Amino acid sequence: MSNVKGNALGGFKNFVAAQHGAAGVARWLEGLGPQDAAQVGGIVLPHGWYPVSLWNSLVDRYVVLFGDGHPQCFRPVASAIAAEDLSRFFTVLLKAASPATVLRRSASLWERYFDEGTMEANEVAEKRFTVRLTASRLPDRGPGPVTCAVGIPVWQERIMSHVGAREGRCLHTRCRFRGARACEFEVSWS
Repeated sequence: MSNVKGNALGGFKNFVAAQHGAAGVARWLEGLGPQDAAQVGGIVLPHGWYPVSLWNSLVDRYVVLFGDGHPQCFRPVASAIAAEDLSRFFTVLLKAASPATVLRRSASLWERYFDEGTMEANEVAEKRFTVRLTASRLPDRGPGPVTCAVGIPVWQERIMSHVGAREGRCLHTRCRFRGARACEFEVSWS
């Protein structure tokens, strides 16, 4: 079994509460097993680890409940999680960082969120990288398709903006849920 860090899960819960209120959080947690509902319904410890299967279930539930099944509804969630983390955990790292420096640290940044999978970045041109995520497709072993297709690009774009990149873009160009061996992202900025 693999895990997601509490800062991501807690940020997700905070977003749901802020956007949809206590009733929205209750709806979001409905249908979870009692142990999972108790974990998320209680205090989510930022430095704790929680089952990635729980994360995947909550992402899928969010898309169905609050996005009418459209995965792009996860964009503001991912943006809010990134903003919270960038101000709380990454301030020192990002003070003197360039986009290239941050991307070269993709592996260690990934490990701050998930304990399964590897992320590597390769510079293909000036201000252009290919980032590759290798992880399991099993829902209890790795992040699901919405996290990869929507969450990771939003996080990458947010961090690019935070370190001063202009027109930062991250495109999910290959997906391990659609036959590729790994998810790939094309990251560029001006």
